Amino acid sequence: MGLTLVQPLPLHALLPGGQSPLPPDPTGVALTASPLTLTSLAVRWLHVLAATVAVGGSVLTWVLLRIDLGSPGPPDAPPAVVTVARTYEWLFWAAVGTLVMTGVGNLGAFAPTLPGGRWRTTLDVKLGLFVVVLVASVVRLRLLARLPPSPDPATKWTLRRAYGATAVGLVALLTLAAVLAHG
Repeated sequence: MGLTLVQPLPLHALLPGGQSPLPPDPTGVALTASPLTLTSLAVRWLHVLAATVAVGGSVLTWVLLRIDLGSPGPPDAPPAVVTVARTYEWLFWAAVGTLVMTGVGNLGAFAPTLPGGRWRTTLDVKLGLFVVVLVASVVRLRLLARLPPSPDPATKWTLRRAYGATAVGLVALLTLAAVLAHG
């Protein structure tokens, strides 16, 4: 059983036809990217995209609940904002699944070189807060699932607070992620 080294892939090989749009490099140093680098980049991109969906959706739903659009449809139909909230829940849980998978992938890619000390403490706080946000999101989901067709003002207020808390928790997670990424 031997060790196989991955040959770096020229970036122009990723383009249709494999032709480089750039003139030849006079220094002889070619721009290259290994498949591992491209995979890591894709994982990070998916992680950021999932975080954007989770944070943006929670803020949008919270804002819509604050302005309470009501329902332009039949009286037995749920308010439009409830439909938005229910749609967001599907997106939120898909984003959470993506965040968990890509987060584990990111940690796995960097595990041998992860620093300790304050960085590790910040990571532990972030992961703990993530668990708190998940538990609170299960409560929010159950509240939304049990929502009557025409919710009373107290129920709308509770739902609004739940989405506001989700938004605040996710923004805090985003802040911790920035601290971890940039020191």
